[in-house]
Amino acid sequence: MPNLKLLGTAAGGGFPQWNCACTLCSRSRSNPLKIPARRHLQAIFGDAGDSLFLINASPDLRFQIESEPLLWPQPSVGSRNTPIAGIILTSADLDQVLGILLLREFQPLTLYATAAVRRVLEANTFFRMLERVPNQLTWREIVPGQPFAAGRETVCTPIALPGGLPFYARHTQAGSDKLNDLENGQALIGLLIESGGSRIAYTPSLPEVTEQLLAVYESCDAILVDGTFWSDAELSRTHEGTPTARSIGHLPMSGAGGMIEELASLKRPKKIFIHINNTNPILDPESKERRQLVDAGWQVAEDGWQWK
Repeated sequence: MPNLKLLGTAAGGGFPQWNCACTLCSRSRSNPLKIPARRHLQAIFGDAGDSLFLINASPDLRFQIESEPLLWPQPSVGSRNTPIAGIILTSADLDQVLGILLLREFQPLTLYATAAVRRVLEANTFFRMLERVPNQLTWREIVPGQPFAAGRETVCTPIALPGGLPFYARHTQAGSDKLNDLENGQALIGLLIESGGSRIAYTPSLPEVTEQLLAVYESCDAILVDGTFWSDAELSRTHEGTPTARSIGHLPMSGAGGMIEELASLKRPKKIFIHINNTNPILDPESKERRQLVDAGWQVAEDGWQWK
């Protein structure tokens, strides 16, 4: 079955967030044993001694690599090497791609991405740092609904999700060119990961639950689902004038039409929230919101969570 591990579980900004003195961030700083800090969401899968794959590349990636021995280079292989066989991108969001730039030390890299995500990244001159020597960067195009091999025993299938390009790319030439039928559904994807008869769905950003996605979830042993916000207006509690959760592409957990309600009918898979924002009250294990989601059959992933 897929050997998947989370090296971080937080949304953008991490937890505590660097510029936030809200109650949750302050309590985490003063009592980290009770409310643990979290690094940016980062997943890896594969088998020890075999090819390892990253799902996205977080801003915390260097620290996450150094904290996970499976990702260390091995002296027996040579002075420069990595067990990372590829990086699979689910979007061009900064929190999902900034870590790629940390891997620029003339190391050959393979990026798996849709045509739309590749176009956005190649339009940014920063990413030319990954092409300073021949064969430094290899692109593998992935298409929603079309499975591809990730190692010897794992198959991944991109899942088209109803989301657009990140804010920074929407009004650029890269964001406006070639918006044809071929690229519909390519700006934001989830991943269905299958190995040894086991299936996991990985959907860290989820604007809407569709009937097609429900069918995918029902076929899985575990689903890792966008848990960014507890409520739609949550951000405004700490920063007045900020947008709602839904307006920036995240279905909140609670309330009418929220994630807990929308996925209440699922019986087979284990349901696990990931990508937790620093404003989300479920970060406190003793909160009423945490008790509510546990009573509804959900888990909250912690850094280091593993499925194998």
